[in-house]
Amino acid sequence: MASFAHKATMALAAFVMLLPAAFAQQSSVAGISFKLGDDVETVKAALKTNIDPEPVESNLPAFANTNKSVLFLRTKGIRVFFNKKGIAETIRFDPPFSGAIGGVKLGDTEKKVREVKGKPIKAPWPFGASQAFQYALDDTAYVRFDINDNDGVQAIFVTK
Repeated sequence: MASFAHKATMALAAFVMLLPAAFAQQSSVAGISFKLGDDVETVKAALKTNIDPEPVESNLPAFANTNKSVLFLRTKGIRVFFNKKGIAETIRFDPPFSGAIGGVKLGDTEKKVREVKGKPIKAPWPFGASQAFQYALDDTAYVRFDINDNDGVQAIFVTK
């Protein structure tokens, strides 16, 4: 019979192993079978790719991207950004991605986004040639739609 200390250690170990999943994005996204909080291997398996993430390159100061990486599947229009521990922290959708996130697809107009999602959780802000509209996806993640007046939703981001 196992001692109390052994049982407590085993329970703690099980909790620690489940901890990342507890803080993962809760809502599924149509067209993908991974979520925020998943590790690189889980994301690669879900996307059926053997491509490895590459270091993030940006004009931002070097400290902002230290040890961060991105898996970019150009033919699927999916980018997954990983933190230095290899955990998915942002998912970006661009053409040719054709799925809907929170009922919104790439190319949808601002009017359509507002009909489906309602009022954004904060005032839209300029982002390049677009306006960024942010909504709660679930209790653990946000979804942002970058909307251009002429071409509708240009990019969709799922973030913490």
